Amino acid sequence: MTNIQIATLLPFEFLLPIIGILLIRNQSPIQGLIYRSFLGSTAALIYSLLGAPDVALTEVLVGTLLSTLLYIIAIKGCYSVIILVENDSVLNNSLENDLHLLFSELNFNIVFKQVKVIKKVGSGNVDWDNTNVLNGSPHAALIGNDLLVESPILREELLSTNTIKNLSINIINT
Repeated sequence: MTNIQIATLLPFEFLLPIIGILLIRNQSPIQGLIYRSFLGSTAALIYSLLGAPDVALTEVLVGTLLSTLLYIIAIKGCYSVIILVENDSVLNNSLENDLHLLFSELNFNIVFKQVKVIKKVGSGNVDWDNTNVLNGSPHAALIGNDLLVESPILREELLSTNTIKNLSINIINT
């Protein structure tokens, strides 16, 4: 290896552990996706500079493109909220539009799941452990105009939106 090749590789070799640490310590799935893609691209560049174009191509195709696509699909599923609605309750268009408006401010998709009955424990809270549905765990239950939310973090985010001030929906933590 010549000094020119070593000098060319050195910045990229120092960049890899920094990106790896950023990836590990990251809290946001979107930022993690960006760091993971950048890590794979940098590794592919190093492989190509070292004279391994087959490994570089594999890293680009599998390590960067395929994993990024799979992460995007997984992250999209993370931003869906399942709201339980009892079969006998009426979900009017106004309330449904209000919920879509509220959750769209947080970039969430809403999935309404009809159930026979929303199970509650003695204190009136929803029994989240025994209300699993086939398409994932529910995040909220709609009873009248009350939206019972499982996660205190989701509740705080909903209450901090600008939209909630104009709606007649009560957000309740259970």
